[in-house]
Parts: sequence; C-alpha cells; structure tokens
Amino acid sequence: MAKAQYAILRFSKYKGPEIGRIEAHDERTKEKYASNPDVDTSRSAFNFHLIQPEHSYREEAERQIAEAECRVRSDSVKLVEVLIAGTPRFFKDKTQDEIKEYFEHALEFLKQKQRAETFVSAVVHLDEKTPHMHVTFVPLTEDNRLSAKEIIGNKAKLSQWQSDYWTHMVSKYPDLERGESADKTDRKHIPPRVFKEMTHLAKQSRKI
Repeated sequence: MAKAQYAILRFSKYKGPEIGRIEAHDERTKEKYASNPDVDTSRSAFNFHLIQPEHSYREEAERQIAEAECRVRSDSVKLVEVLIAGTPRFFKDKTQDEIKEYFEHALEFLKQKQRAETFVSAVVHLDEKTPHMHVTFVPLTEDNRLSAKEIIGNKAKLSQWQSDYWTHMVSKYPDLERGESADKTDRKHIPPRVFKEMTHLAKQSRKI
C-alpha cells in the first residue's frame, strides 16, 4: 500500500522580540543556520516569494496595528506564521512550476480566510529537504481588532481550519489526505524550528 500524502497546515503565534528571529529564518538573512542543519544555503537562491515583504516583519506589523488604531495588550500576538507543507513523497518528481502552483493554491485558501492586506510575506523554501511555505500575517479581524485567538481559535476551530484546508487542496490534488487534528491526538504543537533544533541537539548528545 502506498504511503499517505498529507496536506500540512500549522500555526505559530509571536508577540514581540522573536519576530526578528522569525524573519531572519524565513527571509534567509543569516549566513549560517546551526540550529537547523537541513538548510542548504547553496540552494537558497531557488527560494521564491508569492508575497514580497515591503518592510521588516516587525515594522509592517507595527504599521498595520497603528493604522487600525486597535487596542494592544502587553501579551497581544502581533504576528501569525502559517507553515504550509506536504509529505516528501507528494513533492517527489514535481517541477518547480508544479511546486509553485501547489503553494499558490494553498495561498488562495489563506486569503479566503484572512484579509489580504494583513499579509506580510509568503516565501517558499526549496533549500531544505521538503518544499514548504512560510506565510506571515498580522492577526487583525474584519473590524480592526488585534485577535489571533478569534482568527485561529480554540482546538475545535483549529480542527475546522484543517478540514477546510484539506477540502480546498483536495479539489485540485485528490491524492492528498487529511491528518488527524491535534484535538483528537492531544499532541502539543511544537514550532518546526524548535523541533529541528531539538532533533539536532539530540543527535549531538548521542555523538558525545
């Protein structure tokens, strides 16, 4: 039996100082990526944007929030990052044009869910083992409130996000399957960078 091919959608939320680190990773502004050994900088030139950032992530987030004149708390989430990916087998033998088409289709889904003007960047990475896209947006609601909680929601709403995303993707890519949502598996989400760093450190400790 052939292995399943999944449509992957993951959220991460950021409040302040870490936004610069997110940008450095997504926009590949660092010379080395010690915490993420999967990055092959010799291939970084093949990465491409579907939304090109006009300013730094932090500057753009602050600009949008100021223009919205919304209430901001000290613990407010100012930037949401969406990881769009798929299982390695899905991308095997696909051309760069086919890969681009996949991520364009995924981005269409996000733009149906979130105001287009709130998006900061959408960049596709081809310099790691599996193609994936990082999409960042400022979590402003339709009535200009800063509320990642309302947009992304609780476990039930996250599950609905996953179902809606799969429905959108499978209309064009019928071989894709929907994975089990976190509210059913009770898994805690670990941001991909943290997971990769943990894996890298574990390998180092085994060598020592």
